[in-house]
Amino acid sequence: MMMSVLTVIAGSVLILGGCAPHSNMSEDQASAKKTTTSQATSSTSEKTILDWSYSGKNGPKYWGEINKAYQISDTGKAQSPINIDTTKTMADTAKTAITYQYQPTTFKVTRKDKVIQAMAQPTKGRADSKITVYGKVYTLKEINIHTPSEHRLDGNKYDVELQLKHKSTDNKNFIISIFVKQGDKNQAVGDLTTIVSKLENGKTAVMKSAISTLGLIPENGDKYRYEGSLTTPATTEGVSWLIYQTPITMSKQQIQDLQKNLNNNNRPIQKLNNRTIFSN
Repeated sequence: MMMSVLTVIAGSVLILGGCAPHSNMSEDQASAKKTTTSQATSSTSEKTILDWSYSGKNGPKYWGEINKAYQISDTGKAQSPINIDTTKTMADTAKTAITYQYQPTTFKVTRKDKVIQAMAQPTKGRADSKITVYGKVYTLKEINIHTPSEHRLDGNKYDVELQLKHKSTDNKNFIISIFVKQGDKNQAVGDLTTIVSKLENGKTAVMKSAISTLGLIPENGDKYRYEGSLTTPATTEGVSWLIYQTPITMSKQQIQDLQKNLNNNNRPIQKLNNRTIFSN
């Protein structure tokens, strides 16, 4: 699929919307030590859920050995994420548009170790958020969050990467990837970052406010398209990616909220293996 024109269609108006301190220790120092100890205890006491991780003996280097279903992590030739060398992309000359039919969407958020799955929930009286590419319709199913970003632009990474995963009726995946940098507070994400910061491992929470999904899409800048894979086991290939060059912003607090439980949940860069990256 090749895309050169971005047409945005919105179905409705979206609003982006203890212990006493030791005698030679100050109260502030004691408080800081107590907080650090508490956080360390909390993080080490959590029971892992997944059979893979982002570090250690179950880290990305070993995914293909952990489970036969993950073997493509080692043998695949079209794996994600990748570094996008903007000097080596090919101009996308296709005239076909990608159209957005996004609606404010509420998500059910589940945490499994350092993985967050924000699953789109149907809302009575409101259509699902969808995109159309080459006449093919894909429905927004979930948002995955990585800190720092998994994809890179000319070797540079961002604070956060939001991956908007869409699926067609014939089970094809189309992922739109949005970079995030520190800046103004992002109103479009609703209470997502707060939920992620407080969510215990293995637990699920439903957002109280909807995400203004259209507000996550950058208005300007180049886009890069390539064929790749999912970035978590089983890293299945046959996934179409669209990466926006221009990042959106989140406040320092919002980014820290995401980093609290997810920091360093990014798969290393994979080999391009002669794949073409298209730009428009």
